[in-house]
Amino acid sequence: MNKKVWHIIVTTNSSDDAKSFRFSKTFAISVLVFAIILLLFGSISTYLFFSTQIDLNRLKNLQTHNSKLKMEMGRVNSLLDTMKIELENLQRKDKEVRELQSMNSIDDDIRKLGVGGTQFTDSTFSYDKTLFALHNEVLRKSDFLKRQLDFENSSFEEISKYLITKNTIFQHTPSIKPVSGRISDTYGYRIHPIKKIRHFHHGIDIANRVGVPVRATADGKIERRGYHKDYGKYVLVDHGYGYKTYYAHLNKIYVPKGDSVTKYQIIGEVGETGCTTGSHLHYEVRFYGRTKNPWYYFNKKKSNIFVDKRYLN
Repeated sequence: MNKKVWHIIVTTNSSDDAKSFRFSKTFAISVLVFAIILLLFGSISTYLFFSTQIDLNRLKNLQTHNSKLKMEMGRVNSLLDTMKIELENLQRKDKEVRELQSMNSIDDDIRKLGVGGTQFTDSTFSYDKTLFALHNEVLRKSDFLKRQLDFENSSFEEISKYLITKNTIFQHTPSIKPVSGRISDTYGYRIHPIKKIRHFHHGIDIANRVGVPVRATADGKIERRGYHKDYGKYVLVDHGYGYKTYYAHLNKIYVPKGDSVTKYQIIGEVGETGCTTGSHLHYEVRFYGRTKNPWYYFNKKKSNIFVDKRYLN
């Protein structure tokens, strides 16, 4: 059987130099297949080479990034330690403020219970033991600090509410002298200057000339004003929080019933109305209906104000 033979003639301008090559179809196909295989192998090798280089570069970048991440987490970890120290300083100040304001202190065991809880573990960086441990340490500290801050914030809110309430109570607590002048009669038992009988004097008499301004000794509201046969023209101020003040023997009254007044506001003037031997102000301090010695309420300090728990609810 005749086999097909392929001829390739290579010639130049001169016909004498022509050369002829003969080879079978099978050989041509074999060469072609080999060339294709060689080309594919070269392409695959080239791809794998460049792909490997790219992966190596990525790996190098990831290693660099990993090192930077460790450094950054280390910095954050140190920052959290610093924040913990600052938070402990705040806790000490919290205790100091509570002591200064005579508030109930928070026991250390209660603080620990307030920030306790189950710690969790994040497996994001489990491939790297160092980074895994550092990452979870940062998570643990940040979670703990957050709960401490929440607890401290709650404590500060309690202190803030206490101080605001205390300031309000102070503004409504008699704490100044209502009028300038000499104390002509004190609080307690005495012989009445006109009736000449022994009785209990429920206020303090402050002598001064007619017309001298009389001031409210705390914020409040005018509960009553009028005339009494013994006390003459008078004003009763309800300050709330159990306090009321009484101003008697007035010459004039400047405020109507129901009006709100503030500390230092002029509400009348010294007079000698009613049963009296001379111009003066009779001044009383009443706490839940019982009179108190007004002397102890002159120049009363805010630090001496007591805050009842019912006013904090």
